[in-house]
Amino acid sequence: MKPIFDITPLIGTDTIKLNATRETLLIALNQPTKAIKKYPERQQLSDALYRNDLHISYQGQPAVVESIEFAFSDLYEVSLLGESILSLPTKSALAKVEAITGCKPITNDDGFTYEFSESGIWLWRESNDNFDENGFYFFTIGVRCI
Repeated sequence: MKPIFDITPLIGTDTIKLNATRETLLIALNQPTKAIKKYPERQQLSDALYRNDLHISYQGQPAVVESIEFAFSDLYEVSLLGESILSLPTKSALAKVEAITGCKPITNDDGFTYEFSESGIWLWRESNDNFDENGFYFFTIGVRCI
């Protein structure tokens, strides 16, 4: 059975809590991890799990979870307060996240990334090309400390 990660803004998920220590998190997930340099400007490495579909970034010493980014994956289910955002076309996904969080989406990169800043939620897509007749889809959803 695939794990289900249900994101709660400003909290994380049941298994992955924002501000949890890296050690606590890795014990709870019990998954192979790979250290990656997700943010070149930072000293601290991020962890990649589930075939590189899940990225966890840290801050401070000891390292605590600063952000969690879930890619669309066949290895787990991801939702935002029970809503499957990554399966919705972008316009529907943006409207759904706005309704859930009460925050307006902001983009500073021509629509590749949308942030709902007060809730710590963001959505990202790698292309502005249509994937099917419904239009564009987001590839990742993330949550971070604010």
